[in-house]
Amino acid sequence: MDDQRNNKVAIYGSRRQDPYFRELDGLFSFLESKGFRVYVHTKLAGYLEEHSVDTGYAVPVEKIPAGTGLVISIGGDGTFLRAARWVGEREIPILGVNTGHLGFLSGCGIKEVNEMIDSICDGNVAVERRMVLGVHTGDRIRDFWQYALNEVAVLKDDSSSMISVETRINGHYLADYRADGMIVSTPTGSTAYNMSAGGPLIEPTIDCMVISPIAPHMLTLRPVVVGGDSELELTVEGRAGSFRMSLDDRSYRIPMGGKVTIRRAPFSTLLLRKKDSNFATVLRDKLLWGANSI
Repeated sequence: MDDQRNNKVAIYGSRRQDPYFRELDGLFSFLESKGFRVYVHTKLAGYLEEHSVDTGYAVPVEKIPAGTGLVISIGGDGTFLRAARWVGEREIPILGVNTGHLGFLSGCGIKEVNEMIDSICDGNVAVERRMVLGVHTGDRIRDFWQYALNEVAVLKDDSSSMISVETRINGHYLADYRADGMIVSTPTGSTAYNMSAGGPLIEPTIDCMVISPIAPHMLTLRPVVVGGDSELELTVEGRAGSFRMSLDDRSYRIPMGGKVTIRRAPFSTLLLRKKDSNFATVLRDKLLWGANSI
């Protein structure tokens, strides 16, 4: 981390931290003892104040202050995705502190956070640069943030009729996917919706995208891995008047016949991990990879 930015930390978190108030109380005092200037998102600040958690001299903010060198996300993977959106295009490293379920994006648990902060101060952490997808659609969408860290999905907006997704890669026709929908995933998102739809798991720093149909109507349509510099064009048709487009945890309704263009965003999300952390360990710890089912 840049020494000139090293003393500002911004904290984002879910408002479901009831079992961890003691640890959170200690976190704020620990950060101040290390000389950090601490800022906390206003919604989290209000929640902690309501539950008498001592945040010390932390300043409530809506936006991350200029010169911030570290963002801490406290919660699960959904919280991390929202923290990444909070950071946006600024490429500030994010430490995920897991108080949720699986925590694929977390760098440590709540019990280890002080030790992890010491490692950050010593420069003894790994910074992983994660691909972000950028989306363009010809439709004007209110409150639309066009980027996704995990995946972009086009989905039917009707409970019965499937959709048809004409798919082109760099302008070249691939196929018409007749299915309940399609997922375009980053390597980071390969263990999320993509995995549930039967897509491959990808080591998260590999430069690629994954195209995975959801309940395809044809046996010949299966997940495809394409290069990270690819441009995908999806044109969606169906009987309903609209389809759903989701970007991570955000969903929008798009008129049927609309075109969705997906390409690499001009920035990355920077994720902090322990130096000895690796993809194999994450698979074993989070998914019980190779565990004996008997």
